[in-house]
Amino acid sequence: MKKYSFLLACLALLGSAGKGFAQSETDVLRYSRTDFGGTARSLGLSGANVALGGDAGSFSANPAGLGLFRRSEVTVSAGLNFNETNSSVFGTSAMDNRNNLNIPQVGIVITTRKADDEEGDWRSGSFGLGLTRLNNFNQRMTYRGTSPRGALKFAEYADQLANSTTEGANAFDESYLAYETGLITFDEAGGFYYAPDYSVVPANENDPITRALVATPFQESIVTSGSQNQWDLSYGASFRDKLFLGASIGITSVRFKQTRTYSETGPTVAESPQSGLQNFRLQDNLTTEGTGVMLKVGAIYRPSDVLRLGVAVQTPTWYTLVDQYSTNLTVNYTTGMFTNDVEYATTDLGEFEYNLTTPFRASGGAAVFLGKNGFITADVEYVNYANGRLSSNDASFQNANQAARNSYQSAMNYRFGAEARIDIFRLRGGVGLYGDPMKNSNVDQSKTFFTGGFGLRQTNYFIDAALVYSKYKSLYSPYSNLEFGSPDSVYDEAITPLTENKHENTNFVVTFGWNF
Repeated sequence: MKKYSFLLACLALLGSAGKGFAQSETDVLRYSRTDFGGTARSLGLSGANVALGGDAGSFSANPAGLGLFRRSEVTVSAGLNFNETNSSVFGTSAMDNRNNLNIPQVGIVITTRKADDEEGDWRSGSFGLGLTRLNNFNQRMTYRGTSPRGALKFAEYADQLANSTTEGANAFDESYLAYETGLITFDEAGGFYYAPDYSVVPANENDPITRALVATPFQESIVTSGSQNQWDLSYGASFRDKLFLGASIGITSVRFKQTRTYSETGPTVAESPQSGLQNFRLQDNLTTEGTGVMLKVGAIYRPSDVLRLGVAVQTPTWYTLVDQYSTNLTVNYTTGMFTNDVEYATTDLGEFEYNLTTPFRASGGAAVFLGKNGFITADVEYVNYANGRLSSNDASFQNANQAARNSYQSAMNYRFGAEARIDIFRLRGGVGLYGDPMKNSNVDQSKTFFTGGFGLRQTNYFIDAALVYSKYKSLYSPYSNLEFGSPDSVYDEAITPLTENKHENTNFVVTFGWNF
């Protein structure tokens, strides 16, 4: 394969630029759409803790809840997470799963309270430091199918990338790897790139190159790991045991790791006699790490012993994130057909730092107490995912931010929970309904939670356990048709693989607590 000077220039830049490799509207949603967290008590109530208070779950729900503590407390939680994903594409289904052990919550609350006969409107105050897991990224997804005749193949997507810029096969995307390994080549007479294994080259060079309409098997495995955790430094106070006010500053940490491995079988000789492609494997690795900061304020009002009303407002979280990434491509050809039976190309390890601002959040809630028999609690939360923003001093994210505005919308998240008290025992249950963040989608991507739990309370210690089951759907495509709907393109009506995924997650958490 002939090499061109611009490719050498691209090689010199490998690993130093990196803009546009991974940062997109997908990152905005990944770190903005968080789950409810906290102790097993809060999880058993589907996180409906805005008006409840008196639990370490207040760190993530409403810091005013710390004002309801009457004693100091230490809590530690351990969890088991079971994740399963069922995927289907072109009529073929596949299932994969991944499990992990984690520490989703740790907290300490130091409370100072005046005696009942001591004067003063401010009855108590509590400082707290707590860790809450907001997202668990441990997941494995696998799908496979056969791309029908006429559907866009990966090599054809790569030639679209190469033809879409004046630089041609760009070192910053898959077209460079495809060119280096022979999946695409350059037609000097026509001045364009094409995929030779998926094309019919006429004997007369004046005749146009046409597509070879072939059906090819493909599959992809996507493995993710990591988590999004938040440390909260909070204070809550009680005014006449009627009004409870609180504020917190949160430091959020992100670690996300993803490995995607896509493979495709080449066309048969009968479908494309000129093809020598047996199969290829494309693998990319992405690691994202960073920290963010946010503020939250809240209030709880208790007009009577039966009713509590709560409200909390959270600022956007301002993140600084660093992506590290690399991609490699291995192509296997028919033995003896070319100089090398195997072609391999890889990029250097790239690194890019950028900023992410997640949307503002507001929530409200109410709790009704049934004497000493238990309570019913409900929350509602507003978040507009379209307001998430990417930024950097070294790149423009105007297109990605516009894509976020076009793709996402505001959503309402509802949480309902109830607790029954039977002597020293507690029984809990709840339902959570998280709205669909997608503005226009072929499937409803809202999220549903079903929770249950139990607890045991003693004077100086307690034990709680909770089971949280959640389910939602998503869509995924390994690549897109950049020329879909373009009448001058041979790809104008070519479809791409679109995988529909059904995610199910079961999380079992146990919390141990000590009062002092």
